Amino acid sequence: MASHKEHITPCFSGSAPESDTVSNTSLCTPRNERCSRRTLLKGTAAGSALATLGGSMLAACNLTAVGNGVLTSPTGKLHEYWIQADSFQHNLVPTGYDGMTGNHYTAKQTSFWAIGYRAYTPGWQKPLDGNKDLGLNTGIPGPIIRAEVGDTIRIHFRNQDTHYKFAHSMHAHGVFYTLQNDGGWSAAVPELSSAVEVGQSYTYEWLARPDSLGTWLYHDHSKPQGPKGLMELGAELGLFGMIAITDEKTAPVDQEIFLFFHDLYHDDVPSLSQDFDCFNGYAFVGNTPKFTVRVGDRVRWRIAALGKEFHSFHLHGHRWPFQGRFDDALVLGPATTRTFEYVEDNPGTWLYHCHVTDHMMGGMTGLYAVTR
Repeated sequence: MASHKEHITPCFSGSAPESDTVSNTSLCTPRNERCSRRTLLKGTAAGSALATLGGSMLAACNLTAVGNGVLTSPTGKLHEYWIQADSFQHNLVPTGYDGMTGNHYTAKQTSFWAIGYRAYTPGWQKPLDGNKDLGLNTGIPGPIIRAEVGDTIRIHFRNQDTHYKFAHSMHAHGVFYTLQNDGGWSAAVPELSSAVEVGQSYTYEWLARPDSLGTWLYHDHSKPQGPKGLMELGAELGLFGMIAITDEKTAPVDQEIFLFFHDLYHDDVPSLSQDFDCFNGYAFVGNTPKFTVRVGDRVRWRIAALGKEFHSFHLHGHRWPFQGRFDDALVLGPATTRTFEYVEDNPGTWLYHCHVTDHMMGGMTGLYAVTR
């Protein structure tokens, strides 16, 4: 299954840009005169980049007509991802131990069939290795999707949920898209993009505009699933990830931390022994990510939450500027994000956690180590 695209006409100019090894993307440079706004307004066909995994890429006219309107920018780059929804067994507490309370768990109590987004080489041939820009790429959360203002993000999505056999989608926050690229299901507007069945695929295109700057999330927004007909059950089971949009003013940092708040409920996932409150697919100190930085590092946190809970992020021993004041705790509601940064000056191994007490007891705790 593919999105509704019109004919694509390449419009080459300049030399080939450097390859983006993070996401196997094709990057497009500014266009020549044939790609003028006048041509755009006439509905001229789209441009694309021709790429090979080996290295060389050609710059292309990135004017892609999708559905009833032109989506992509005439001046940006094209970031192309091949992403798959996979189902797999996942243990939220692989150590079997809660390093904060001292409680012990068996794998049977903390394991379930998860679904996660993974980035692949073109054609979904094999999963990409994780790295700093892409993230771990192990499924929960999904790969980090990156772009700069003016760029286009093209996602080739395939549903390989062979366990549940649910329909899935990819719905993005923060970026611009047409209805055909929304990925959000409703009975009133049953777009193909919002119900990609098992074994089928769909191509989404999103534009990073100036009002897209910052941290956003993406997630499954397909039709209700499971015995209870739950909306966004796929997201509860692990189908979510983060988008980072920068511009020329975005300062470089030494360490960039991505932290996702999410919850799983025994009533929805009966194989779990209780409700669990998680960071990046894991619960409790010793299982959740341990972040390590050095004194003097400029550290940027990108945090996000999804589900039905409100959370309060707190990092011990630190404060940072946020919205005109200094803070050490930030509130997140469902589908919200926060971005903040500081220069590290306080060595030690610190606790980070959700300050909602039952979420802290349910697993939202982790360690942040600062070395000299």
